[in-house]
Amino acid sequence: MKLPAKIQTILTYLLVPVLLIIAVAAIYYGSIPEKYPLTVGDTSPYDITASRSIRDKAATDQRASKAAADVEIVVVRSEAIVADVMGRFDLFFDQIAARRTELFPEPGSDGDPDQPAASDATIRNTVTELVREFDRDMNLVVSSEDLESFLRMDPERFRSVRGHARSIATLIMSEPVDSYALNSAQSNRIESLSDTTNFNREDVSLIGNVLGLILVPNIAYDSIATENARQAAYDKVQNNPVLINRGARIISQGDVITSETYDLLLELDLIEKDGFDFRYLLGILLMLLPLAFIAWFYLKKYENESIHLRNNRIALIVAILIPLVASAALSRIEPLAAPIYFTAVLLAAYYGFRTSSLMALILTIAILPMAGFDPLFAVVALSGSSVAALFTKGISRRDNYAYIIIATASTNFITTLAFGILLKEEWPTISLNCAVTALSGTISVIAAIGIMPLFEMIFNSVSPLRLIELSQPGNPLLRRLFIEAPGTSQHSMMVANLADAAAEAVGANPLLARVGAYYHDIGKLESPLMFTENQSGENPHDSLDPAESARIILGHPDAGVRIARRYRLPSPLINIIQEHHGSTMQAFFYQKAKRAAEENETQEPDTSLYRYRCPVPSSRESAIVMLSDSVEAAMKSTSTHQLEAAESLIRRIIKIKNEQDQLVHSGLSFKDIETIIASFLQVYAGHFHERVKYPDANPVRQ
Repeated sequence: MKLPAKIQTILTYLLVPVLLIIAVAAIYYGSIPEKYPLTVGDTSPYDITASRSIRDKAATDQRASKAAADVEIVVVRSEAIVADVMGRFDLFFDQIAARRTELFPEPGSDGDPDQPAASDATIRNTVTELVREFDRDMNLVVSSEDLESFLRMDPERFRSVRGHARSIATLIMSEPVDSYALNSAQSNRIESLSDTTNFNREDVSLIGNVLGLILVPNIAYDSIATENARQAAYDKVQNNPVLINRGARIISQGDVITSETYDLLLELDLIEKDGFDFRYLLGILLMLLPLAFIAWFYLKKYENESIHLRNNRIALIVAILIPLVASAALSRIEPLAAPIYFTAVLLAAYYGFRTSSLMALILTIAILPMAGFDPLFAVVALSGSSVAALFTKGISRRDNYAYIIIATASTNFITTLAFGILLKEEWPTISLNCAVTALSGTISVIAAIGIMPLFEMIFNSVSPLRLIELSQPGNPLLRRLFIEAPGTSQHSMMVANLADAAAEAVGANPLLARVGAYYHDIGKLESPLMFTENQSGENPHDSLDPAESARIILGHPDAGVRIARRYRLPSPLINIIQEHHGSTMQAFFYQKAKRAAEENETQEPDTSLYRYRCPVPSSRESAIVMLSDSVEAAMKSTSTHQLEAAESLIRRIIKIKNEQDQLVHSGLSFKDIETIIASFLQVYAGHFHERVKYPDANPVRQ
């Protein structure tokens, strides 16, 4: 029993949230991994693998700590040490210079210029005192021979030795040096001094001895820099953690659960807990919220007319829901097998490539939690569904469905192979993934093609496959039309040629227009001989009242709808059958009745009795079939065989339809009308064997 329209509407609006709840439940179930009743110290009776790729915290922490410990301490050049070294250096030579002044006063000093030079004994005593002073005050053990050489050398030589020694010390201390670097620098500088100056060997030796006594490493341990370097090494490892890849075995049957493995199981959410994970459910809802808004906004803006049809709404929801439920069932077996391509093919067939691509993208994002957020799944799903939608959109014959299967499977295989090679995965893993994705694409497309008839039966919708089947000459209804109403059948074939060409030209659905033209006059099967094209001799209308004749003629759209529903033709074809005459008038019998009324001096006939009581065309395809039908009927009745006459007739017919508001809901523009006229003329040019004479720059005629 058919439910009232109001109840059907209520049920439809109730069905939508119910199906959405099912979708959320499917994602939740499919993305929640299997949980195990284990605790630390238990012996695992299960082989447990990672449900997704995660960081191994224990291994990462261990590696990071080792990296930090391996960092050498940081040392820097100490200004304090350098200042102390250079101060001691100056003090050393200042003390020697003071003793030299005492021993050998220069002329003009406070000393007596005639005072004799110091004796050897005095010099030796001075050397002894200096040795004690340096040892006491500076902790330097200076050889007596070196001090005596400093005391006895002439002033110019002393100044030269002191200056060169200080220059070398300054250069060495300007860089951070440890013990090894200090010795190496001293040796290099002394060797260079020996090669490039006129110093004698004794002076070079003296300078080397002084440098060796006073210079010390000028580096100091920097605790802050060392700690920062160790922290940087630790953070570097933490930022590139040790990963446990999805599918890697964490625990084997018989293993004892340690605290580390238990922490891993907790992080993977594999430990059985009491209660419901509301936080995870909230995450799913928040993820689906923007996806639902995008889908709603797109459908409202670009598919507003289609989505307002109850059957189309249900078909869209079911087409998305089936892969969601299937993905939930497959998620624990093989997440890469999610059948997104099923939706891509179905929606491309019913809604077109753009809608199919967007819904496949939304579905891919929705299924990502079930696939463990695996990027391979996302890349393969998007590329495979795009190819499936592209090939589905371009089908025109039954055998083209094989191309969809081959193209989708090949795309999945190649994409998976490329991804595995780029990520340098093991060949067994790559081979398994390639097989799974290719098989998933194949089965999904086959299932989509196979389920289309079921969709059409349940939801009374139409797909390219269904249209192709309905266009076959062996179809029972077309066979009946050919046998019982051959004239109507021939007329329908010509109307189909016109409609196909016009729909192709204006970007409408040529397959729907052609098949709609095949079936637009099936209502004439109830009384085929009442229509001129099927009559071979006597015309039954000659003996009928004009009103009765009009009733029979005007009834064929309604009869066609009854027959179409009996044969379960899809709604778009029923609409074309019902709308192909719109609300036009049957002028022939009206004029006949009018003449009879004038002759009999009776009241003029009621125009409503001679007007089709059908809706005007509601789609471009329906309007194109109306124009094709009217043009072909007029061409036949006027026996027009010249293109100029044909163009004039076509324009007159379309002008009448337009004036009667038959095209107001069709979506055809004036530009489309001109394109349709040109396509009609192109078809008739082939029949007349004439070339089309293209119009001038302004083709619009009043």
